Amino acid sequence: MKNLFSLAFLFLTCLSVQAQTPKELLDEVSDSYHKIPSYYIKFEFKEGNGTAETGEVYAAKEKYNLNVMGINQIYDGKNLYTVSKEDKEVTVSTPEKNSEDLLTPVKILGMYKTGYRYEMDKSSTIGGAQIQFINLIPTGNSELSLIRVGINMESKTLYQYQEFYKNGTTRTITVKDFLENLIIPKALFKFDRPKYENDGYIVTRI
Repeated sequence: MKNLFSLAFLFLTCLSVQAQTPKELLDEVSDSYHKIPSYYIKFEFKEGNGTAETGEVYAAKEKYNLNVMGINQIYDGKNLYTVSKEDKEVTVSTPEKNSEDLLTPVKILGMYKTGYRYEMDKSSTIGGAQIQFINLIPTGNSELSLIRVGINMESKTLYQYQEFYKNGTTRTITVKDFLENLIIPKALFKFDRPKYENDGYIVTRI
């Protein structure tokens, strides 16, 4: 009898997942990120068949501090500071809210609202978690042929983001660790120009 109830519960759970449309699921996850005051993500970034690089991002609403592949990006809500440690150079820009220069979970999970149609893809169990993949297909002219977003169905958080380009190039971001509601020092979202200039960095506005 216990096994019967377990099977019935599993069946009903599967039905509820299948009944949810791609838009409903994306809306739910997108809304959940908008409600989180702050979070930390450790992730792997991989381009094509290259070696995966580990990165991390601290975010509080639209502000963030990102580190990956020797590049540090600081966005204070208005200006974007891109720091190249190798070149000892900082570029400063003021991107639009929908700029491709800004790539956070909030933006990733909001981009489906314009310029894409979407469809459910496969559902897989990865690391003990159920991951539902959704395809975003550009409806206009684009270098992209497909974007695939993987959603952790238990936590309703982003697991993976993949870009597939028409020229065969691929880019993949996979979340390895996610923590929310952290106390993040405000200094992490501020660019200390005198410090960088004293360290020999060239600061250029573009």
